[in-house]
Amino acid sequence: MKVDNVVDICWSPTDSILSLFVPEQGGGNQPAKVALVQIPSKVELRQKNLFSVSDCKMYWQSSGEYLAVKVDRYTKTKKSTYSGFELFRIKERDIPIEVLELDNKNDKIIAFAWEPKGHRFAVIHGDQPRPDVSFYTMKTAQHGGRVTKLGTLKAKQANALFWSPSGKYIILAGLKNFNGQLEFFNVDEMETMATTEHFMATDIEWDPTGRYVATAVTSVHEMENGFTVWSFNGKLLYRVLKDHFFQLAWRPRPASFLSPEKEEEIAKNLKKYSKKYEAEDQDVSLLLSEQDREKRKALKEEWEKWVMQWKSLHEEEKLERQNLRDGEISDEEEDDEEAKEVKEVEFEDVIDVTEEIVQE
Repeated sequence: MKVDNVVDICWSPTDSILSLFVPEQGGGNQPAKVALVQIPSKVELRQKNLFSVSDCKMYWQSSGEYLAVKVDRYTKTKKSTYSGFELFRIKERDIPIEVLELDNKNDKIIAFAWEPKGHRFAVIHGDQPRPDVSFYTMKTAQHGGRVTKLGTLKAKQANALFWSPSGKYIILAGLKNFNGQLEFFNVDEMETMATTEHFMATDIEWDPTGRYVATAVTSVHEMENGFTVWSFNGKLLYRVLKDHFFQLAWRPRPASFLSPEKEEEIAKNLKKYSKKYEAEDQDVSLLLSEQDREKRKALKEEWEKWVMQWKSLHEEEKLERQNLRDGEISDEEEDDEEAKEVKEVEFEDVIDVTEEIVQE
């Protein structure tokens, strides 16, 4: 497949589709273009011509539903650039394209990331050291086929985005010159779950389930080498310091034996299934509680039996102890006898004495 002057290509994660970027040619007479090509037929599915382009960066969504192309364009004076996005809806008829510009199109775009298997994406934009983070969705109930802004977080110490593999949660990370700032954010609720830090962190890796995330300091730095494991909502679970630490990788999760239709059915009827398993869990819990009670009862009975044996032996040897003391009982037993008696004692206490002279 011959493409003159191509500078970048990206595969769709799910389909045999190649996206490619060709810069402007002939001093600007021939526009730059982004094209989608079917493989192996080499049929061009869609093409978009772009003008005054300085650079392009392509981002595929994990399900292959969308392609975002960040386009850096020259201003009219050619002295500076500004950025925007061309958003391709791959699965829709004729692959429609939307153009997205930020509220301030002169904002520098620092990072971009699609939500895995979802319809949302996040963008870090603005000036360091406190850029903004904006969230958008490609699909809403009101605007099914139009990109919509969900909200913007102002002045964040972040320069990298890490979505959970299951979506919904994202880490706004400040790596490199931000020294490992971490903000665990719930995009559904648009609220921060935790703000913390892994000093000098260089790598962030979610586990395949989306339940845990690991942050690491690799041997890029000479100090603080090791890794930390967090829960999805930012709770510290485990920390290991290890010299000459190079890489951390989670074990991949095996492919599901269930079809997508079956998984969807289970998700829809989860409450029905959960009632069954909650009842089973309760039965097991009650059984364990009963076993625990029986165990405690047996231990108590064993203890009381042991105490009664020693009390009986102590009583049997009482006479023998008295004989050894020439008829005197022991101090301990005397105290016990006195403790059993109730004595009433009367006493007078002089509180004050006053001498008074009485004159007749």
